[in-house]
Amino acid sequence: MNWKLYYLFTLIACCCLSATAQNDSINWLDEVRLSDVKLKTNSEGQFVKKLDDSLIQRSEPLLTSLLKFNSPFYFRENGYGMVSSASVRGTGAAQTAVIWNGININSQFTGQTDFNTVNTRVFDNISLRPGGGSVVYGSGAIAGTIHLNNEFEFNGESNNLAAISYGSFETIEGTYTGSFSSEKTSVNIGLAGISSENDYPYPGFEARNENGDFSNISLNASIAHWLGKAHILKLYSNYYKGDRGFSGTLSQPSNSKYEDRNARNLLEWKSFLGKFTSSLKLAWLDENFKYYENRDSYSFSYGKAQTAIFKYDLKYELSDAIEVDLIADYTNIDGEGTGIADAHRKIGGVAVLWSHELHEFSYDLSLRQEFSDIYESPLLFSAGAGYRFSENYLLRFNTSRNFRMPTFNDLFWREGGNQDLQPETSLQAEIGNNFSFGELDLNLTAYYIDINNLIRWVPDESGVWRPLNTAEVYNYGAEIFSSWRIQVGGNPLILSANYAFTRSIDRKNGKQLIYTPKHKAGFSTGYSFNGFTLLLESLYNGSIYTSSDNRYELNSYKFVNLGLNYSFSNTTGVLVGFQINNIFNEEYQSLPSRIMPGRSIKSTLTIKF
Repeated sequence: MNWKLYYLFTLIACCCLSATAQNDSINWLDEVRLSDVKLKTNSEGQFVKKLDDSLIQRSEPLLTSLLKFNSPFYFRENGYGMVSSASVRGTGAAQTAVIWNGININSQFTGQTDFNTVNTRVFDNISLRPGGGSVVYGSGAIAGTIHLNNEFEFNGESNNLAAISYGSFETIEGTYTGSFSSEKTSVNIGLAGISSENDYPYPGFEARNENGDFSNISLNASIAHWLGKAHILKLYSNYYKGDRGFSGTLSQPSNSKYEDRNARNLLEWKSFLGKFTSSLKLAWLDENFKYYENRDSYSFSYGKAQTAIFKYDLKYELSDAIEVDLIADYTNIDGEGTGIADAHRKIGGVAVLWSHELHEFSYDLSLRQEFSDIYESPLLFSAGAGYRFSENYLLRFNTSRNFRMPTFNDLFWREGGNQDLQPETSLQAEIGNNFSFGELDLNLTAYYIDINNLIRWVPDESGVWRPLNTAEVYNYGAEIFSSWRIQVGGNPLILSANYAFTRSIDRKNGKQLIYTPKHKAGFSTGYSFNGFTLLLESLYNGSIYTSSDNRYELNSYKFVNLGLNYSFSNTTGVLVGFQINNIFNEEYQSLPSRIMPGRSIKSTLTIKF
């Protein structure tokens, strides 16, 4: 590990901040509005699906609910509001990275994000990028990345939104978002919370969801200020507090409780220096949890981790068509907890990104090398290209090598940690087709992923569960995203649909991996007329195997949600809404014996001012 070269590169890059060149006409609007610019500029050959703020506001607030209907991703849920993890392209939960304003926020303990701990209402847009992304976003970005973004505007306007809703099972939701700006300063504030007794009856069973109560609150604040004409300073801050019981299964009751306290802070200094664009990011992430096996006792297990991140990005425009980025980053992680002794991790990385546009053909090439005090990281790469045959058709291709490092639980767990683990690595390729005919957009992607050193927890001879590099897996399949906007009776009708065919095969036995449906489909539509908006969304999940030999499986399921909103006028900004979820009272489970809610209702009042 050559740390001297790494520090030398970092020193040279930081010196570029002192340059005095000035760009009087800033053309990089996205560079100003977003912190996660690489999602737009370095996704050649990959499809990026953006979910805007209007969709976020009219959907259920938890990230799981939003993505179930608007993506082909499968979610493994222990119940409404309980632990929820994503399976993207047939992979595990720790192989999808969640990115907050350009920073990977997956847990240092589990390597994943619980999607029911993310309240979507405090974000301006959420974007999905299936496919590898470890060159830019690091560990865990094997199957895809999910991006939570906040934006800035400098238009001198102010906008406010307040909403409150009440629904079945004593579920209360509240939201406030505000944006304020001048020509030099932009401020955004978001506050959202949800509380529920969550004691829904199990459809088809003489039982109810017990010990499933939960409440959480999310606070998001960001500010950007121009320092002259060539420098802008941005500060992002996010705090999450969550408390919930962990409901049991049909056969096993539970009286446990879980507490989350997570804080994230990001400072970015961006400069536009002639043909150079310089970005310096400093981030501090604080992750804390407590688990009570018996919520009535004072005994708990815990974990806490503090992560400090330094990231410097220097972009240079070689010409109007060619850009090159040099990225240096350093991450220091300190963790401790029950079953985990003091755990420390230091990670450095250097990356080079090249992008080139040649009329109808464009491509990008990327390399990244990491340096760690724990393991040897492979050289990572990504290559993507797109060729536009016509205004109606774009052909895409991407290939990459990605990885996932072992987590603190994998390495240091007192009862079963394994410090000899190797990182998971993957080689993958995809080919995509984008069709556009007026207001109809259709994206079709086929992919293949080859994963080595897959980390799985398995019991040893004494019955103790330990993590091992046990399996080699290959995944292949296809995804479809589509949207269509038409006029019916002089009013807008919006249709969107998604579908995934997924095969995830264990090379050892040739069987489909458990909890991975071969088929998943989602559909939603909205129609507006005379101040009313009718909303409908439906979901189909195919059956899943629950045993590695594929002998046992969980049945497929489908359900439909229906909503109706009324806006009193365009000037008052007052909107009332009514929604029925699972209108046919479908009985369904995404994991064995974890019964999901049947029919439920919710009413909402929203005021914009």
